[in-house]
Amino acid sequence: MREKKLRFGWLVMAFAMLALVSCDDSDDDSKSIETPKILQSEEIFDNPITLAFSWDLVGNAAQYAYQLEAVKESGNEVIVSGTTQDLNVKIASSKESELLYSTEYAFTLKAMSEDGSLVSEPTEVRVTTSSGAIALSIENMTYRSAVLKCVPEDKSMLYQFAQIPVEKYTAYDSDMAFIEGYDFGYYKAMGAAMPWIPWYGLMESASSKGEETYETRMLKPNQNYLFYAYGVEFNKEDTENPVKVVTPLIKHYFTTPEWQATSNGTFTLNVEGQELVGTGEDAIVNIKLKVTPSDNKERYYIAFVENSMLAEDYDIYDFAFDVIYSEESYGTVQDWATTEMLSSGEQVLESMNFGWGLYPGTAYKILVFGVDANGLVTTSIVSMDCTTIGEAETRTNRNSVVSLKGYSAGNGAMNVIDRM
Repeated sequence: MREKKLRFGWLVMAFAMLALVSCDDSDDDSKSIETPKILQSEEIFDNPITLAFSWDLVGNAAQYAYQLEAVKESGNEVIVSGTTQDLNVKIASSKESELLYSTEYAFTLKAMSEDGSLVSEPTEVRVTTSSGAIALSIENMTYRSAVLKCVPEDKSMLYQFAQIPVEKYTAYDSDMAFIEGYDFGYYKAMGAAMPWIPWYGLMESASSKGEETYETRMLKPNQNYLFYAYGVEFNKEDTENPVKVVTPLIKHYFTTPEWQATSNGTFTLNVEGQELVGTGEDAIVNIKLKVTPSDNKERYYIAFVENSMLAEDYDIYDFAFDVIYSEESYGTVQDWATTEMLSSGEQVLESMNFGWGLYPGTAYKILVFGVDANGLVTTSIVSMDCTTIGEAETRTNRNSVVSLKGYSAGNGAMNVIDRM
């Protein structure tokens, strides 16, 4: 009898343990949520760009959290995020959450309980948007230059393209407001100086057709820019609406890299002498500067900047980058590999021989820095302070004594692609 009771007791304990295990399994299920399975991830419209995503139902999920990011080498950029109780979401480009052509996006999805205390493991898919009517790409970017490339689908279509600092675009509320306000305004301003040519005639003559490649060389380090394009048609008979925009505004944002020295070269500077050239208001100063480089193979450039031109937001590096571009835009330098505007080895150089006419009685900084065959500054800038001889009071008409460089910050030959 005792043996039977013992057996019965063991059976009861076994059933109890089994029940406990079953309860524990049930509790584990209620404390986890299955990862959703994404079924659809695609671009369904291209104007505006619209991405669609859908997924399977997760049984014990009350809502789904999603996030769309633009994939970038420097780190993904969040475009939009949110939650929904639906099994799909459509994300359309807008001013607040802009989607771009020819861009890879990562869509991340998680299932959640109603109060958000339970969250599944995330799942991710990637989708790349179409190139649009005009494929834009950028190659060979440096701190001051980049090659811009346009490849239109319709090789017979006329189109406009340009690059600008991004803030010029963001000042407008919409793409069309930007085109009509900024781009049309650009040609209207040009036309004001040539009233015999209507502004839309200038715009038509400056339009491109087929594949185009252009190297911009007036960029600044660590700045945000917009490279854009759009198709156009012209009807000169309709003077009220002579330009029709036939494609969306295609946009390619980019940021130039920081400038970094690529050479350890340095220079020792000494002013050997100064002489006044001319008299009265037309007098300028010629400085004889001895330059001793640490590396005789380093080709270098000499420059002179008035202290009054420099400010907290415009230093000697800004001036150096601008003056190198100025040499190119005015045609003084055609090829940096062969130009005589660069020197090498220890030399005594005269400012006037390099196009620098300096004001008498004025405080300057003398700058010397290396420049390579591509017109890139290669060394840290060596500077020294120098006040020119003569009386500053003789300068009654500043415009008659302009530097022989014809240079001032930000000037240069303009074209319809570089719009600074």
